Amino acid sequence: MTDTHPAPRHDPATLRANARWQLDVVLLVGALGVLLLAAVMTPSDDALTLFGVEIPMVCTIRRLTGMSCPGCGLTRSFVYMAHGAPLAAFRMNLLGPPLFAVVALQVPWRALSLARRGRPARS
Repeated sequence: MTDTHPAPRHDPATLRANARWQLDVVLLVGALGVLLLAAVMTPSDDALTLFGVEIPMVCTIRRLTGMSCPGCGLTRSFVYMAHGAPLAAFRMNLLGPPLFAVVALQVPWRALSLARRGRPARS
């Protein structure tokens, strides 16, 4: 017996809505994770600690050359911002506080976007 029904076609609008919903969820969860991690880390000008354990330096350029790259200090800057120390954050990396603001603003933006649209229908 053969199936006379053609395979269902996926509606492009539904596919776009699903992709947008998934993007909002991923960015919301990612931003919350970054902010939470920054809040639980302990900042200092030399190193970061997480629950008393020092986080090793991960910058390959700094490890190999001893020179800081443009991204060096961003994590410490985020941690200082999460602890309410913007001057220390700017001292670590000038781009840290503006990037922190972008990440922090993702939380209400994505939450509002998800609340407005709701979960999209399955295609």
